[in-house]
Amino acid sequence: MLGVIAAARQPGDDRSIADTEELWRRVHPAQIVPDDNTGLRRPSSAAFSDPSDGTPMSIYLSSLVIQSGRTPRDLLVGRQGTGLVGFRAHHVRELGLSVARDPLPEEPAHGIVVGTKTKQIQRKLARCAAWIVDPEMPD
Repeated sequence: MLGVIAAARQPGDDRSIADTEELWRRVHPAQIVPDDNTGLRRPSSAAFSDPSDGTPMSIYLSSLVIQSGRTPRDLLVGRQGTGLVGFRAHHVRELGLSVARDPLPEEPAHGIVVGTKTKQIQRKLARCAAWIVDPEMPD
């Protein structure tokens, strides 16, 4: 289901979202790859592309999740093997992309990253992302 904004149009950058806001993105198990440099696992660049249906890349505004009394793990309930990474809104903006709120009825912290995500941009987002919830780490 699309949020209110994504369904209507693709918005410009929402400057009410601070550059320091941590954006959280779910990473499906198929989008987790070994990092040859560290021997650890990392999200692949494919984790930072738009869905094939043409909607913008989904994110979660960490401050809204926390304000609602939830934890990062709450975003992964029922999604076995899925991880959660975080990166700052300024990373998105430095790449010429926009970030906007896109609340869903079931998820008020939902947002989107708008703009063309070339393979180079996807790689840069993957490099700046850090695990918030590593799917291999126990609770």
